[in-house]
Amino acid sequence: QGAGRAGEAPPKPTMPHSKVRSASDAITERLGLDTIEGFSLGSFFSQVFSKHDPEAIESMFTVGSPATTPALNPQMGELPNPWIFFRVLVGAVAVYLLFLMSWNQFGNVNVIPGLIMAGSFAVPFSVLILFYEINTPRNVSLVRLMELVVAGGALSLLISLVLYDKLDFLGVFGASAAGIIEEIGKLAAVLFAMRLLPMSRYPYRINALLFGAAVGTGFAAFESAGYALRIGLNDSSAMLSNITLRGAMSPFGHIVWTAIATSAYWRARHENKDFASTVQSKRFLLLFSAPVALHFIWDMPFEGPFLIKFWVLGFVAWVIVISLIQSALKEISERAGAAVVAA
Repeated sequence: QGAGRAGEAPPKPTMPHSKVRSASDAITERLGLDTIEGFSLGSFFSQVFSKHDPEAIESMFTVGSPATTPALNPQMGELPNPWIFFRVLVGAVAVYLLFLMSWNQFGNVNVIPGLIMAGSFAVPFSVLILFYEINTPRNVSLVRLMELVVAGGALSLLISLVLYDKLDFLGVFGASAAGIIEEIGKLAAVLFAMRLLPMSRYPYRINALLFGAAVGTGFAAFESAGYALRIGLNDSSAMLSNITLRGAMSPFGHIVWTAIATSAYWRARHENKDFASTVQSKRFLLLFSAPVALHFIWDMPFEGPFLIKFWVLGFVAWVIVISLIQSALKEISERAGAAVVAA
């Protein structure tokens, strides 16, 4: 009965896919975002293991200045197939393993700073390069990106510490208070940095996602380094376990949360006259509530089997990010089309 007509292959099960699609649609609908259309992980990462010219990496990282930003064209509105981020990840992990081998072999404390920093930055920086590859207008330079990672990450930590001190009443939420304080702190750092940038060069929604991801990368890596140092003062094995766990979870945390928060402000700002009306607008608050809630739940004292809480939260975050990416690429396509008509 289940085989269908003679000679026909049995239908492939579609339940898991439909469940994922239903969950994705529910998330985007609740937040007022565009439904994700035609996205496939297999297609998106199809170039990761393909052979590429080594000079392609150098070419990717030499764009973004006024002289090296390409003209807008319709192809920039298409979802790219990123692959450089994986090469960066492999290289960064290799550097971390070199420090780890040195530590295991010789136990020299001079290795510890390099071990902590390499381990704390390896995965977050690789995820940032993924966002960099998705920034199809190629109008953000690697220098600008590093400024946002280092200065933005440091500033977001400082603002968050000030907020922890001034909003101590939020301690009633325990560790989950970070979901409120740190998301505000990171967004404040991004907005401050954007006031210092020549924003006429960065007019696209996709740029906002990249800027947010950059500051989130700095915050995530510096925070992980701090935790590693604190734990390592008492137990080096626990320090290494902490570095590994936080590295594995980093693609689902601060980087994507800050990208979403920055996009929330960017989208709402174009519909409001000033900062005050923007942060009070329903459009901003609805989307900004997502990273706050995700971060709040992330720090609640439960995990579930196989760290399921973090995987579920990561899925929700990336559904939002993918929807925002597709909307941003539609904007690029519309702008490129208008430019062609005007020409």
